[in-house]
Amino acid sequence: MNRRLLVMLRGASISLVIVGCSASEGDFRREAEKYLESESLAEEAGYRFSGATCDEPSSTKEGAEFACTAVDNEGDSWEFVVQITGDREITVTEGRVVG
Repeated sequence: MNRRLLVMLRGASISLVIVGCSASEGDFRREAEKYLESESLAEEAGYRFSGATCDEPSSTKEGAEFACTAVDNEGDSWEFVVQITGDREITVTEGRVVG
């Protein structure tokens, strides 16, 4: 199975709601996990994802990328690439089935 969400995920971004000075690596990781399991992504992608886990990004600088995984409602595992695109913004740049 070779399903990809490239077209759907282009521009799939979320602004983080973080109180305080600046977002930490952990903030970006947690927000990406929440977004992958969100209703808004499910409606856009046509799949509901659960069990999302993300690596912590190596930095909070714009352009930094980190990997995430989740399972869709059909039981398939997905890998995602998430990019930090602003002080408090992330964008899912790629998603594909891996098993």
